[in-house]
This record gives sequence, C-alpha cells and structure tokens, in this order.
Amino acid sequence: MRKTIENKCESLVSVVIPTYKRPVALDRAINSVLAQTYSNVEVVVVDDNNPDTEGRLLTEEKMLLYKNNPRVHYIKHSHNKGGSAARNMGARSSKSTYIAFLDDDDEYLPYKIQSQVQILEAKGAEWAVCYSRYYSKKENEKPVESREHEEGYLYLEALSQKICLAAGSNLLIKREAFESVGGFDESFIRNQDHEILTKLLKRYMIAYSAEPGLIVHVHACDNPTNYELVIEKYICSFQSYIDELSDSDRAYFYRSINKSRFYYFFRNNHNYKKCINMLINKDIRIVDVASLLFLRGLTFLKGKL
Repeated sequence: MRKTIENKCESLVSVVIPTYKRPVALDRAINSVLAQTYSNVEVVVVDDNNPDTEGRLLTEEKMLLYKNNPRVHYIKHSHNKGGSAARNMGARSSKSTYIAFLDDDDEYLPYKIQSQVQILEAKGAEWAVCYSRYYSKKENEKPVESREHEEGYLYLEALSQKICLAAGSNLLIKREAFESVGGFDESFIRNQDHEILTKLLKRYMIAYSAEPGLIVHVHACDNPTNYELVIEKYICSFQSYIDELSDSDRAYFYRSINKSRFYYFFRNNHNYKKCINMLINKDIRIVDVASLLFLRGLTFLKGKL
C-alpha cells in the first residue's frame, strides 16, 4: 500500500498554474494539487488576463475561494503577456527545490508529485526531469492512456517532437535545471512544452513514473493556429541545435516533423492537396503515412470504445 510522504525534511514543490480566459475549471486544477499525497506543495496561480476584462473578473472571483489558504499564491499580470511569461513569473516567484506546471483545465492525480519526487531523489544529478503516465480525456469519450514510457537521454526525440508527454502539465523539474536553461522562451506563443523540454533534455536525463499522475482534458480548438507558422518558428529557433546533428539524426528530425505536418494537413486541416504534394516531393514516405494513420486511428478507436 502506498504511503503519503511525511512533511519531515521533504523538499518544497511549487506548481505553477497559468490562467487566461478559462476560469471555469481553475478550482479543479488547484484542488488537484492541494489533494496531493505529497504535502509540501504550494500553488502559484498566475493570472494572465488583462485588467477589467471578464476573464480577470471571473478569475478574481474564483480565487476568493483560496484567499485564506497559505498554500495558494495569486499573481496578477499588469497585462496579457502570454503563457510562457506567466510560467516564468510563477517559477521566479517561488523558492522551491522542484518546479511543476499545470494548465488551468487539466488535473493532477493524487500520487503524481510524491512518485516523481521519490524517483528523482533516488537518481543522480544528471536526472533533472520526471514525467508520469497520464490520460487524455475528450468530453463524452473514454480516457486514453499514454503510451510513452522511455527515459534517459531523449534529446533527439524531444527536439524532433517525437515524444508526447503532455509536458505543459506533466513535468517535475529541478529548479537549478530550469534556471540553467533560462526558463521558457517568452517569444513562443505555441509549442512552449516542446521548447522547454528540448532545452532541458539537451543537458539532462528524464525519468519516468509509471504511477498515473495526470488527466489532460482535450477540447476542440476555438482559435486554430497557423500550424505552418508554428513549425517554422520552432525550426528557426532551434536551427543551431539542428545544425549540430549528424546527417542521420538530422534526417530523423525532418522525417519526424514532416510526419506531424502530414497528419495535421490530413486530420485537422483536411488539406489533402498538401498531403499529396508531400508524397510527390518525397517529404514523407508511404510507409510512414501508413504507420502514422494506423497508430492515430488506434488511439481514436480507444477513445470511442
């Protein structure tokens, strides 16, 4: 039977929750942190709404529930700065040994922090990041369990966006590691989770906890992004990293990125002309298309059955 870690000598963990125009499930996220079996945890909510907006007013109202809770800290931005800036602000305001992040519509499962801290504290200094097994949940669908379980030096996989860890809500990071990579790049509007994960795994090893730690609530995108611009920004920002790769690793990188691009055009954008052009231009191979669609289809069916 699992036991709750006692407060004696345990390291402080700060969980940063950035919030913007989405206060409806904020209390669920906060309460999931407060309910952790690991007791030495604080919550830092960073309100990234502009003042005098509905999002700010509703968030302030929600945060009144925690005004007398010393474990919950509430920070308001003077104006909307973006998710990366909100995460950095929350991390800078804390003094903990470990930093974790949680999106305002996701939720932790009770043993997440306990299992991750235990794993990292049992490993050497080169292990600075830990992620947990998690579930993705769409409304009215069955939760789908994550497949990832790799650990160690996964830098190339991270750079290639090959591993899906729900990093925006899943990672537990040693503070010194987070600070050594400069935190989040605040110029990133999207792909913040890939950005921070890539920088961390260029220097450190990542551990895995088989203990289910997270539920990621997946929603239909009301404000779809220009995926091509997002990928272009990512490649441009990490061009020096890509240039350092061997020829085979660089080929692996572009093969992985092109698989993601193909799936976006096929499934999300329904731009079949671009899919055909990628095949004609040999940006992606038929075998990669077949394996990609098979795995994505299998994940889709798991959510329906």
